[in-house]
This record gives sequence, C-alpha cells and structure tokens, in this order.
Amino acid sequence: MSLYISIDPGMKKCGLLLADTKSGKVIEAGVASLNKFPDLVSRWSEDFEIIKIILGDGTNCKYIENKLKQNKFFNINYVDERGSTLRARFRYWEIWPPNYFIRCLPKEILFPPANLDAIVALILLEDLLECRFVWPDKVSIKTWP
Repeated sequence: MSLYISIDPGMKKCGLLLADTKSGKVIEAGVASLNKFPDLVSRWSEDFEIIKIILGDGTNCKYIENKLKQNKFFNINYVDERGSTLRARFRYWEIWPPNYFIRCLPKEILFPPANLDAIVALILLEDLLECRFVWPDKVSIKTWP
C-alpha cells in the first residue's frame, strides 16, 4: 500500500482524506476540527505507513503545516487549491449521483447535502497525482469534532 494523507485546510476545520495510490481507493475521509486533526493524522501514521501528506495552499495552510511539523510530519507537498470547492460540488455528484427526480437538473444549481471539505481533499490529491480515485460505498464522510 502507498498511502497519502490529503488535507484541505480551513480556519476552523480541515477536510482529511487517507487514500491508497496503488489501489486508487479512498480508505477513510472526513472533517476534523483544528484541535482534532493532528491526533487523527498521528493515528493514521501509527496504523499505516504514510508516504506523503498533501496540503492545500490556501486558508490557514501555514498553521496546519506548523502543527504537522510539531508532530514530526515533514514530508509535506503543497497543492494549489484555487477553485477546488466549486469543483468538489461536481465531484460529489459523480461519487454519489442524485436520485432519479433531480438528476436532470443542472449540477450547478444542486448543493450536496454533505460537508465538502473531505471531497476537496480528494480533489487536491487527484490534482497532484493526475489520476482519479474510487470512493468505495463503505467509506462515509466522518466528522471528528
């Protein structure tokens, strides 16, 4: 397994994603508070051999980077995250297509019911590696307060 952690940094929370680049599958994903995300990254690094951490270069990225370095995570790559939130709306509907009745509506007017931070983290990873990942049905978007 070649595991990457992808992080969409924010002011109050982060989108986090753990993905296997060999299988092309998402392992775990969710949204964590700024206080909780270092614990989650540490847990993942204890349970898995993490190759790299991908970090969006936008809001609050320096704070996130400092927190990661305080916890001895140094293999960090920055990714340009401009436009990633809007793209996450479209990617959400690719992963979880809308039901039959609203499928014919333009995707631009549909707002996903879930928090998109984990999907943004997915887009950041896909942008860096220039490939698409599969989101298995058993993987739900978690919230770590």
